[in-house]
Amino acid sequence: MADDKTPGGMNQPPPVAYPQGAPPPYGQGPQPQPYPQAGGYPQAGAYLQGQQQTTVVLQQPGYGIGPVPGSAMRYRTAPALIICQHCNATVTTSMTYETGLLTWAAAGLICLFGCWLGCCLIPFCVDASKDVNHSCPNCQQIVGKFRQFS
Repeated sequence: MADDKTPGGMNQPPPVAYPQGAPPPYGQGPQPQPYPQAGGYPQAGAYLQGQQQTTVVLQQPGYGIGPVPGSAMRYRTAPALIICQHCNATVTTSMTYETGLLTWAAAGLICLFGCWLGCCLIPFCVDASKDVNHSCPNCQQIVGKFRQFS
């Protein structure tokens, strides 16, 4: 009698013939192969010998130095690294704050709730409620503006 055990000691089912083009029933098809053992992979770069390797670097629009031509730079409440459109210098913007719509709306709401004796002036002292003007420290021109509430 022939031994139908594999070297691993597991029984193998007899081969089954299926109609041509039909998939085998669930669980009776070919079994997936296990992952190779550690060290079973070729060394890094071994398969690239004699071939050129091309590296492609993609840059997302709006990131990096300055705005992408044809698109608008979005200024925020932090200084931005830009190429100034006035003097073409690569600079980090300097910021100045000015009273905007959010500052007046916050002061109005505080007055509406009955704190009109001085508390309504707090938004005028807080930079987080003000609009931000970004300017070039090299040529002093305004390059952008961030409005808290438009």
